[in-house]
Amino acid sequence: MGFKGEILVKNVFIGWLFFLPLLFLGTKIREDFFYSIWHTIFVLYFFGQVIYFQFSDGSLKPVLANTILLLVLFLFSFVKWDFNIIRLKGKQMLIITLVSIVLFIPIFIKYLPYVNIKSLLLQDIYVTRIFFRSFDDPYFGYLRAPLSRVVLPSLLIISIIKRKFWLTILVGFMIIFIFLVGALKSVFIGMIAVIIFYPGKNFIDKVYLLLYLFLGVTVFGLIVYVFSGNTFLLNSFVRRVLFIPPMLDNYYYDLFDKEPLFWSYNFIGNIFFDYPLDRPPNMYIGETILNKEGMSANVGLITEGFFSFNYLGVIIHSLIVGFVFVILKQIKIKPVFFGIIFVYIYYINTSFLTVLLLTHGLLFFVIYSYFFLNKNYE
Repeated sequence: MGFKGEILVKNVFIGWLFFLPLLFLGTKIREDFFYSIWHTIFVLYFFGQVIYFQFSDGSLKPVLANTILLLVLFLFSFVKWDFNIIRLKGKQMLIITLVSIVLFIPIFIKYLPYVNIKSLLLQDIYVTRIFFRSFDDPYFGYLRAPLSRVVLPSLLIISIIKRKFWLTILVGFMIIFIFLVGALKSVFIGMIAVIIFYPGKNFIDKVYLLLYLFLGVTVFGLIVYVFSGNTFLLNSFVRRVLFIPPMLDNYYYDLFDKEPLFWSYNFIGNIFFDYPLDRPPNMYIGETILNKEGMSANVGLITEGFFSFNYLGVIIHSLIVGFVFVILKQIKIKPVFFGIIFVYIYYINTSFLTVLLLTHGLLFFVIYSYFFLNKNYE
């Protein structure tokens, strides 16, 4: 499936020199919220990096960079930052529901004639995605993430808790429709994630759910492959989540090791530095280096930090990630909303910083959580 199968004994030994100490370090995190965050990142980011390193001639730099992130998050788990939380009063759920419907109606009216139902079966995904890019508009672009990844998933969870099944159906329909408009699998996966991670009384339970999910999908995917030759589960889940990011990361670490970009590719860094390439870094790697037309070689915040300012950039981006989770910790967001957090942990490993904060709506999620998902969200 595009990867080598020859194990490199030296790399196995080096990999375990990183893996075992970090595994031990994770047991020393006492606070439930950071325990779940740290171990989710350990599984989603670090597992794939170490395994890929053991089976390839790739660089050790991505393993080092993710180790820095985990060390920074470990230190942040001990940070105590007290700030006041504004407690809103009134029928917040009703207000948010009505606002969501008002914002959704223009999207529904404009895009209904172009919806491809086959996308629900994950067919024609890339064809549909390219089609909708041709007439996408800023209104939908900036509303898609806040609605589909934050507001509607939170309403979905609260409607289940309060047993308002009419609202569950309505919210589910809106999320599915937004998925059909552009066929972004992350929207559909986000809805499934909030439901999967709904059970469990505390954050540590979510870690067990994640491990059971990985184990179950991997084993079931292998069984399906052995008996039918079908690689859908192994390809779309195990390969895509664990091993595609490390493979793409290696291109960035090798190419920009000696010539970092100093964030010149975004609107902030470009004020101070000239951008040397003829297209964005993700498109340059995809189209020029990998020679695949239209390919966006997505990478996460940690890799972006490295090709922006080497390991100092990694530390800066790790501090930003830690800062975000310290805020969510202080807000005392409830474990039932972990599915939303999980999706953003996934985005951190697949998005640039400005894209994550604005386009994917992480900044909106933090603000929304402060007002509506705090410990008194009821």
